Amino acid sequence: MNWEPLATWLETTWLHDLMVNIFWMFPAGETLHFIGITILFGALLVVDFRVIGLVKFINMNEVMKFIPVAIIAFGLNLLTGIAFLAANPFRYFPNIAFQWKMALIIIAGINALWFWFGEHKELKQLADGEDAPFRAKVIAVISLVIWVLVIICGRMIPYVEY
Repeated sequence: MNWEPLATWLETTWLHDLMVNIFWMFPAGETLHFIGITILFGALLVVDFRVIGLVKFINMNEVMKFIPVAIIAFGLNLLTGIAFLAANPFRYFPNIAFQWKMALIIIAGINALWFWFGEHKELKQLADGEDAPFRAKVIAVISLVIWVLVIICGRMIPYVEY
């Protein structure tokens, strides 16, 4: 896939100019990105640990209230991530850690859709302390593994060049 035309276009946008010309924008974005991933991963830990069965004492309906929190945090990270990409697209697009991170996020999205459309309604009907079905536990484990790998790949971006 040829990413160079997209990278060239990104460098002509107002977002690129904003991120490059205002000295505090990139560090502010980094701070918001870190807060976003912290909230996202924290919310996923609550949901996934309950589904796996590590914290059965938490009511499943209460756990499901963390899903909108995770979605909002993901949205924050999406916006800040786009801003980083616009700031320096020729650094990010060819970066193997960035490429892996994006691929893993797509897989995480598919996994989340599987959870929402395949298991969510059944899980909300579980009684306190009741075990989730095996397939839901598989989704939860996959979620945790993928998001840990996303975080690792994100941290590797500054240290891996093409």
